[in-house]
Amino acid sequence: MRKAETGIETKTVKGREAAVHAVAGMIRQSSEGGQLISESEILHRVINQHLLTSQAPDPGEEAERILREAVDRSEDLHELANQDGSRHYYSSLLMTESYAGILHQKQSNHLQLIAEIVRQNSAIYPRPIPLDMFTQAPFELTRQEVLNDLERMAAEEEYRDIVQATTSASRVFLYSTLHLDPEYASMLAEWLDVGQFDNP
Repeated sequence: MRKAETGIETKTVKGREAAVHAVAGMIRQSSEGGQLISESEILHRVINQHLLTSQAPDPGEEAERILREAVDRSEDLHELANQDGSRHYYSSLLMTESYAGILHQKQSNHLQLIAEIVRQNSAIYPRPIPLDMFTQAPFELTRQEVLNDLERMAAEEEYRDIVQATTSASRVFLYSTLHLDPEYASMLAEWLDVGQFDNP
């Protein structure tokens, strides 16, 4: 009897290891594809792929324990908490912290995301950035979404420093008046869009 019990325990431990390994793999695979993965998606997969190692009365709780163990045991796996209490995960082996932060913020607050990126570029480089940058990865907003967000930002006090400069080629650039003078920002936008190509 003792031998049989030991065999069951060994099988359970191996099953648990496999489940933890599978969850870590899910997170890394999503990061490799340039995406965060939600806690709910992981738990759903754990249950549907029959990765639970015991007949727990609450499969959701058991799945959460497996997820927690995977994150605790893997230095590259990180959690991002949302305001509503939900969580997303990524692997720092396959995605940088800043990229993950952009993806995370994109899900909750476009206005704050756009403002932070514009302010960072205006302050650090310093330079205005083309509006269409937000239509590319990792942002992947539509042009109309960006224009709608800018319209909303113009009406809110905390975003009043985010303004536009249009070049002679009709391309719109964004900058922050907290860090760039309007005349200088317009000159930089013109250089970035037109001047540097006319003067190689």
